[in-house]
Amino acid sequence: MKPNICAALVLLIVSLTMSAGEKWQPTLGARLGMELSIPSGAHNFYKTGAGVNAGVICKMPLSRNFYFEPGLSFVYTAMTAKDLVSFDNEYFYEGAANVYTLSVPLNFGYSFDVNGNVSLDVFTGPRLNINLSARQDLDPNFAAPEPVPDRTINLFDHGWKRVDASWGFGLSATFAEHYYIGITAGVAFTPLADYGDRDKKIRVHRNTVALSLGYNF
Repeated sequence: MKPNICAALVLLIVSLTMSAGEKWQPTLGARLGMELSIPSGAHNFYKTGAGVNAGVICKMPLSRNFYFEPGLSFVYTAMTAKDLVSFDNEYFYEGAANVYTLSVPLNFGYSFDVNGNVSLDVFTGPRLNINLSARQDLDPNFAAPEPVPDRTINLFDHGWKRVDASWGFGLSATFAEHYYIGITAGVAFTPLADYGDRDKKIRVHRNTVALSLGYNF
């Protein structure tokens, strides 16, 4: 079923691209921004985290003013625990969960030509996050029967996911065809972390808000 859906999507994009006319020309762009990660979910104990993103996009004109814009970006974010939360009988979570991600947004959008020098875009689409690293420091519980050293854990060994996804939407402006500023938001529909038993189930969804600057070549 999934291959059929992907094939249909490819055929739709190709047909719309061909209908765009002989002047079809994709635009490559570079993006750099600040990104907030807003965790939500059952028994989530992380605060809103801050990070940065940097990447590239390819804006492909479709029919009329519509376009398809795939991208690839590297994202770093850090989310701090809200309170002193127990990891086990010997440790507490301490500091921030540091997550490094390759993000693949697949946006469809529409461009409005305000005047000769300014255009506005609205866009929406899925974003796939491929998580490369997720680590967090642990603080020893000094009430434990025996002293233990500081420890850093790989969160993928404790219920965090290698892949999560969200649905994004945004608004951007381009000046003189090259200079870009945009704001985007994403609502997660798969968890970044999911672990624990029924009574203490912990689920963390990563929702995002980002402000980006860029240059179109």
